[in-house]
Amino acid sequence: MVEAMKGKGLPAEISNTAGAYLCNHVMYRELHYVNEQRPDMLAGFIHIPASHELAVEHGRVPSWSHENLKKAIVTCIEVIG
Repeated sequence: MVEAMKGKGLPAEISNTAGAYLCNHVMYRELHYVNEQRPDMLAGFIHIPASHELAVEHGRVPSWSHENLKKAIVTCIEVIG
């Protein structure tokens, strides 16, 4: 996914520190649910930057444009699809 996003001009990298507690909690709850209720379903977690609008509202938050966020998510889906 990272290489595919970089190939489309998006500055992507693997991060193990992107809001560790909350993000890990969401991911592990999701994986537990899938394991228990939907073992046929693929699951994962992708941490994305905030939108520019959210960054302006909260200040000093890394952000991407709505168009780049959409491009990144579509790219990730294409990689696993």
